[in-house]
Amino acid sequence: MKFPVVTFFALLATVSCHQNGALECGIPKIVGNEMILNGQETAPGDWPWHAAIYHRKGRSVDYVCGGTVISEQFLLTAAHCLMNVANSYQLAPNRVFVRVGIHSLDVVNPTFVQQHEVAKIHKFVNFTRLVNDIALIELSTLIHFTKYVLPACVNLEPNLNGESGTVIGWGLTEDDETSPTLRKVDIPVIDAVTCLKTDRALFGQTLDDGIFCAGYTNGTGVCNGDSGGGLFFRRANTWFLGGIVSFSQTRPDDTSKCYTKGYGAFSKVHHYLTWIGEITGMSFRRANEVKICKAVEPDSTKEYPNLLPRHCGVYIPNRITGGVKTKVFEFPWMAIPLVNNEVRMCPGTLINKRYVLTVAHCFGNPLPDKVRLGEHTLDQDIDCNLENRDCAPPVRDYNIECITTHPGYSRQTPLDDIALIRLSEDVKCEDHIQPICLPHSADLKHYRPPRYIVTGWGKTETEGEFPKTLLKATVSLTNNSECEKLFTKRRSPLFLNEKQLCAGENNVGPCAGDSGAPLAYGANLNGVRFVQFGLVSLGGPCGFFPTVYTNVAQYMDWIIANMKP
Repeated sequence: MKFPVVTFFALLATVSCHQNGALECGIPKIVGNEMILNGQETAPGDWPWHAAIYHRKGRSVDYVCGGTVISEQFLLTAAHCLMNVANSYQLAPNRVFVRVGIHSLDVVNPTFVQQHEVAKIHKFVNFTRLVNDIALIELSTLIHFTKYVLPACVNLEPNLNGESGTVIGWGLTEDDETSPTLRKVDIPVIDAVTCLKTDRALFGQTLDDGIFCAGYTNGTGVCNGDSGGGLFFRRANTWFLGGIVSFSQTRPDDTSKCYTKGYGAFSKVHHYLTWIGEITGMSFRRANEVKICKAVEPDSTKEYPNLLPRHCGVYIPNRITGGVKTKVFEFPWMAIPLVNNEVRMCPGTLINKRYVLTVAHCFGNPLPDKVRLGEHTLDQDIDCNLENRDCAPPVRDYNIECITTHPGYSRQTPLDDIALIRLSEDVKCEDHIQPICLPHSADLKHYRPPRYIVTGWGKTETEGEFPKTLLKATVSLTNNSECEKLFTKRRSPLFLNEKQLCAGENNVGPCAGDSGAPLAYGANLNGVRFVQFGLVSLGGPCGFFPTVYTNVAQYMDWIIANMKP
């Protein structure tokens, strides 16, 4: 956080919300707009975890299958992709290599594409061509992660029925030609009974806990060349690998090609998590079974109950002025997400007894499983104001029931960057735990204070690391058009609308770790109350130009519609 003397800086949208800066899986960093039939072409970087698997035969090399990067050293694919087509024996590792960061099979751009040799092939036990069709490729060299090469997250949900996913590949198109560029198509998971009805002879002997069907019977689905590729499911802006293309029905007149009117069969990744963990050393523990709540679009014809508290935003003016470190009890609505009891530096605010307000871009993998309330100084058991030994009770940790992100949010744009965290039980309000007010009245929706206060535990320019004590800074609004000019001149084009605010000047503003922090100030609401007007969303290099905030007033209908008693 940068402030005068020691100031509050602006957060880069691409900076991870994790305090340790660890790479997140399943989140592309590039904007893009054996089998994909009736699919759409993708752009480079859209699917940075998709890999191409090649076989060597003498001096020639042939693309055979897709695969998915899940770590620096391991890829998941179908076991049959690593077999000798002529004799069905497993190929020696030196007969196989992979390319990652590749988009077109015809163009191997060394700027983006990495080629890696194979150290070892791990095939699941009891593999047959149609059963347990899954394998891990262990590379002899580590993958270098870039914006074109990243790992996918591994699905931890046991049941995919009723969900739709996206499958990608270079396989045969509807014209029976191999696609030179990567294509994608969205397909639904099909229940076992429906799948069996289409071809009982084929699926009757293969469908088990490790296999599921997906696709359509209208010619849209997977085909030759898409094998080994992934079926991905998007949850909270993160992509999870749920299935691996295994096989499909074949044509009556040509058994070497897929039947375009049938379903595809996928190896169910969740079924093999223990085996994957044993080979790779990766941990696939679920974060306290946190779920993603489906967002509700506000209906203007429907009256929603207003669950926001009347007693909120307790405002003590003499605690706000002067100094940069806050006092205990000063901002009792601050909330911190936790992952496995470790702080994730992406704060939010308590807005009623069950909900915390924050930004959507903070939710990657793993999801937070708890929220800490009543915190002031991190890693300190008792928080006290030293001048009078006025001490706060201990912090309180609450489990998360579910997370609701705005459906309009995308990581490629700061629009609709807002989310709600629903706690699993009612919060017990105390002196150090109180909700902040929101601008839900007509007057407050249009109110613009002369200045704002932003609070957070983000990095400081002097410490160069995350401070232990909650910090605050005062900022003023910047005209949106002027803000756009500054971003466009110094970084990249930016287009703002009325759903966003821009604030900060003189190297004052939030920095890495402040995403989700509140922009607030005192306003007249049943007396003088502290009201939250913004959420830290997007910034440039810390301290160089203003920060973009989600304009909370513009989302009040969405917030109220998505809150449950």
